[in-house]
Amino acid sequence: MDSHSVFQALQLAVSPVILISAYGLLLLSMTNRLGRAIDRARLLVREGAAKEDQITIITQRAGWIRSAIVFTSLALIAAGLLVLVLFASIYLPFNIAPVVAVLFIGSLVSVVIGLGYFIADIYGSLHAMQAELQEASRSKVADRS
Repeated sequence: MDSHSVFQALQLAVSPVILISAYGLLLLSMTNRLGRAIDRARLLVREGAAKEDQITIITQRAGWIRSAIVFTSLALIAAGLLVLVLFASIYLPFNIAPVVAVLFIGSLVSVVIGLGYFIADIYGSLHAMQAELQEASRSKVADRS
């Protein structure tokens, strides 16, 4: 093992390390959204059964967020393994290119799927807001009667 191969491994590992940082920020955003959905569901449960439609929507959203977190976490794990494999390549006597390709592609596919679920949650939150606004307008009409 010479210093040249260590430097090459470091150069190769920079991109996956940047992915790890980006995935971490995505996970932070997703976990914050999950926390807000859970807090909102708890509040609606305390308010009573009249909010059942909103609770159903929030439950569905929480499932989407959970799936987004799982797939983004898998992407993060694959990126971490990619860094480890790149460093281990200094000591491994075989061609690691297929392993690197699988880990990199797996990481990107996982994050794309996770972002798909995240987008579904965003649309779900708009649906929840519409349901809340409709409910508020119905209660205003009922109060006027």
